[in-house]
Amino acid sequence: MNDKMQEYKDVKRFFEIEDISMGTVPVNDREWAVIYPPTIDWDYMRQRPQQIMEQFSLNGYEVFYCNKTQSKTNMYTVLSPDLKIIHNNSCFIRDIVPELKRMGKKIILWVSWSKLHTFLDSYCPDFIVYDYVDDFEAWKPYLKPMVEKANVVITTSKILMEEMARDYPQKPSIMVPNGCDIERFRLPKQTEKPLELKSHNGPVITYSGAWANWVDMKLVEKIAGTFSHALVCIMGSEYGVRVPRHIPNLKYLGLKSYFQLPEYLNHSTICIIPFLINTITLATNPIKMYEYLASGKPVVSTDLPEARNVPSVYIAKNHESFIEKIGLILNGKMGFRAEETYAWLEEHTWQKRFEKIIKFIKEHLG
Repeated sequence: MNDKMQEYKDVKRFFEIEDISMGTVPVNDREWAVIYPPTIDWDYMRQRPQQIMEQFSLNGYEVFYCNKTQSKTNMYTVLSPDLKIIHNNSCFIRDIVPELKRMGKKIILWVSWSKLHTFLDSYCPDFIVYDYVDDFEAWKPYLKPMVEKANVVITTSKILMEEMARDYPQKPSIMVPNGCDIERFRLPKQTEKPLELKSHNGPVITYSGAWANWVDMKLVEKIAGTFSHALVCIMGSEYGVRVPRHIPNLKYLGLKSYFQLPEYLNHSTICIIPFLINTITLATNPIKMYEYLASGKPVVSTDLPEARNVPSVYIAKNHESFIEKIGLILNGKMGFRAEETYAWLEEHTWQKRFEKIIKFIKEHLG
């Protein structure tokens, strides 16, 4: 038993009631409340959970987004009448969830971290959605109990969808890839350069996102070495791995907010997805791909299944091919196909994703 509690220590802390009051959280008269348990902070690298929860709030649902970072003083933040950020999960469960139930609200629990499975009853959910987004080795032990707990499963990629169909054929599941807010990233060409780029007049090759062990570091170093006249920019969190600091034209710009990111992509020449090919990346549907394209930039990617057959994304099956495709773009021999790409993006907005999600949920609510 002690081993079990130790295993769940990182999750259990979100559910330990403290002797403090939540206070009065403004609750509206929506029929449905959607709760996202603590997994990723609202303001940290705007990803799929934040985008989908925002869509729920824009489409007639009251959303309570529980931050991973907990606070004993700042208990909640109201972003809009239908979107509240909760900073103390255990007090929210004790003080607010019973009020939601007393009001007759029905609760949809949207979960993207399988390790939370054993604590989900605390939210008194009427319907549980498991959003299966990544095939991390550390999460595998919790997949089966999470899938069994969920009413439905949503996956982000074909490989994950095939896994659900093979291993859990009785569980309703559907594939809903990531998407994009096109207008946020499609900026006018004449915007001012960010400060870090002002002294550079040549091409800019950009990678945005977590700098982690699934990034092909050797490939990125080769790109910087081959195109010494270009600036290779890395933006995002260093996730257990450091960005090289010894290469003159490879520049780590740190983590940029979702709202800063479009400025940097707007002044990039090429955007890259230099991932190693492994179980994690084969199952990933990279949000960065959509954001790169919405910014009007050609993309060079390693051979990720979810990046194949996407307009303006050029697939490279080895280092030599990756370097060659960057060279062809820089020399104007291939590039961004605007009309085709933006037509494709219009079918891949977060609003379109939400419409598919809510249709699927309603089909299984009964």
